[in-house]
Amino acid sequence: MELREYVRACRRRWVWIVVPILLAMGAAAGLSLTREPAYRSSMILFVTTGSGDPDAKASRLNSYITLLTGPRVAQSVATKLGAPATAAEVSKSLSAEVQAGTDLLVVTAKDASAERSRTMVTSATSALVALAKKLDPPVAAADGPPPQITVAQEAVTTQEPGTLVRDVGFSAVLGLLVGGVAVAVREATRRTVAEEDDLRRLGIGTVGVISLTGRWVRSGQADSAIAEGFRRLRSLLPETPSLRRGDPQGTALMLTAANPKEGTTAVACGLAIAMAETGARVLLVDANLRSPGVGRYLAMEGGPGLADVLAGNARVSDVLRDPLDGRLTVLPPGDRRSDPGQVLASPRLAATVRELTSRFDIVLIDAPPLQGVADAAVLGKVTDGALLVVRANRTRTADVQRSTDLLERVGTRLVGAVLNALPRRLPTEAGPAQPRIPAAQDDGLVTTLLGHREEPEQAPVSPANPVSGRARVAGTAVARAGQPAKPAEVIQQRQPDDGGTTQKIAFTPMDGITTQKIKPINGSDLARKAEKAEPKDE
Repeated sequence: MELREYVRACRRRWVWIVVPILLAMGAAAGLSLTREPAYRSSMILFVTTGSGDPDAKASRLNSYITLLTGPRVAQSVATKLGAPATAAEVSKSLSAEVQAGTDLLVVTAKDASAERSRTMVTSATSALVALAKKLDPPVAAADGPPPQITVAQEAVTTQEPGTLVRDVGFSAVLGLLVGGVAVAVREATRRTVAEEDDLRRLGIGTVGVISLTGRWVRSGQADSAIAEGFRRLRSLLPETPSLRRGDPQGTALMLTAANPKEGTTAVACGLAIAMAETGARVLLVDANLRSPGVGRYLAMEGGPGLADVLAGNARVSDVLRDPLDGRLTVLPPGDRRSDPGQVLASPRLAATVRELTSRFDIVLIDAPPLQGVADAAVLGKVTDGALLVVRANRTRTADVQRSTDLLERVGTRLVGAVLNALPRRLPTEAGPAQPRIPAAQDDGLVTTLLGHREEPEQAPVSPANPVSGRARVAGTAVARAGQPAKPAEVIQQRQPDDGGTTQKIAFTPMDGITTQKIKPINGSDLARKAEKAEPKDE
């Protein structure tokens, strides 16, 4: 594993490094803050050996240090302290060292209690002095002064400084090492495709990297990053012969994956929209008769489609759909069938694909996965190439190898692979019932790539008649064609339910068409106006 690959792996799995660091730092901080403070008591002893030999002086100082930390002095101090102190605990707390270039011996005792540490150091020095006198042999006067131990400084007690910063820093380094080792082991034992280099090692060229996350734009603004990813995928695909040479025969490209739920349908829809932006005649075929998903992304309702064409129950021109207002044509899967594999194995499949390529420049076929069913292999035999969709950190390298071997055996040219980093969850495999088709406002992929669709302008709606109630029709008057129209009297009277002002409705005949005029009248004139409301024959 190269250093560059390891750095990319650490960036990809940064959680594996951050979590151990935080855990180690938290544990160290907790232990340091809950630990009882420690106290240090020190005494300085001046040692005279009575001899000018430096080697003899150093030997005697080392002997005193050994005695001070030995069992006899420790037992004497433990007896002085009383239970529950033991000689072993006292021996661990006592220490002694010689100051460089001097005859001074520094005796130190550490304990959680300041009083106990002072008692330990004073008791240890007293026991050392008594033990040295007992062990030293008598010295003749001619040999000089005898060896002697004198207290140069009484016990001084201080509180040891906290080790919080040191402990936290050391723990952070330890957590970093643990996380780095975990990432290295995970990358060494990883069996899934995580980046483009993994596909290159398998001999597959990557023509695009798409990162479809679960965050879908709802504000009507297109996601430029995802849209540019599909445009880059469009530009990296091999040139379509029909567009390069003006060949009237289009190109059929199958999009498939090794396993379900790897983002094939989402990539197919996005690539179709990106290709349609160039002005090419693009057809998107939902050939996944087992678990169709194009209708969900493009907000299309169910209806006849590919299955009906292959069964001979419909023509291609009758089932084509236009969900994006002329920007893209879609051939839906059709009604759900109990034997989708047998439907795709129809001898009409090859003729149908030829008809589609003769009418469109690019035909993108959303196919089922290669593993488990033979539908994609059947479709691969009648298409010009295949584009393999691989989901990062999920698709295993073994499945990719088996998929490429299968495409090679059926004679399908592998155009390349699309690394789908974080695909949106596709519709789950359901029973015979048709999956729910979302409303137009839920078409997340189209919104992400193109923004919200523009709604057609609606004609203004006339306000409702504010007067409600029942009307009594007294008569009608219709003029004959070619005769002058005469205004009619009141022939309808409308009394509102709330007891308000009464309305009269007068019809004016014009060339055989009865029109109406409405104006309010008050209740006092209702009887007089009603007497003149009888129609006259012309």
